[in-house]
Amino acid sequence: MAKTTNHYEVLGVRREASQAEIRNAYRNLAKTLHPDHPGGSAEKFSRIQEANAVLSDPDRRREHDEALDLAHAADQLAGLNFDLDQSEDELSSRRRARESGGPSLGERFKGRFGKKEESPGRDSGRGSGRDAGTRSRGRYDVTEARWYEPHRLDPEPVTLKSGAISFVGAFLAFVLVGQIGLWAQGENPGIFSFLTVLDPFMFILYTLAGLVAGYLAYRTAGWAGLALVFVAALVVGGQGDPVGLLQFVTLGIVVLLAVIWLGNRRDAAAR
Repeated sequence: MAKTTNHYEVLGVRREASQAEIRNAYRNLAKTLHPDHPGGSAEKFSRIQEANAVLSDPDRRREHDEALDLAHAADQLAGLNFDLDQSEDELSSRRRARESGGPSLGERFKGRFGKKEESPGRDSGRGSGRDAGTRSRGRYDVTEARWYEPHRLDPEPVTLKSGAISFVGAFLAFVLVGQIGLWAQGENPGIFSFLTVLDPFMFILYTLAGLVAGYLAYRTAGWAGLALVFVAALVVGGQGDPVGLLQFVTLGIVVLLAVIWLGNRRDAAAR
């Protein structure tokens, strides 16, 4: 029988680890094992990707746990040398030893399948103390990242492609809103002279541009993507023209950081 890969050991987490612990372990390993990183390994990176994919999915994680239990049971049975001439005293002694060590394998299976059958009713009976973005499937909690919960996003480690997309996308967005700002200030508006009415409100557009560009870059490439957005803002608005572009784009990025920080604090307090 092929040996069952223990994905918990691959990520270096406990079997009872929460989704947040699994996600953090994967991120830390991905930073050092990514093929683009010096000393990285495509084989090891593929292993942690598979482990993260299995343990992040409640159904696949449950199947993986059951496979580990079955593999452990098979190892135990393979190592047993049954002796039909064993005395009743010896059998009783072994039974007492198993009971002192905790539930038997059969009891663990019974408890596991019992929980699995009860899961539909338990979902609706959860107390209000759980996070609004968390639901239960079986004995596992699933975190659902909604668009207004950026702190729950789980972006992949930045790559050359995702970093380029983050920077170029933010750069083009800032060039566009910067040009609108120039027209709004009355600099050669031409047929866009009607945009001058937006001049008092351009700070709102700049702030929204920084917030949206930062959010999309964070989804794509995490913190590194967010840093690239700020670099793009420096390139476009670093000379102070149009007036206020760099300052208010930075404000939009700071607002996103504040939302992420407050969301993490709220989740930590809820635990």
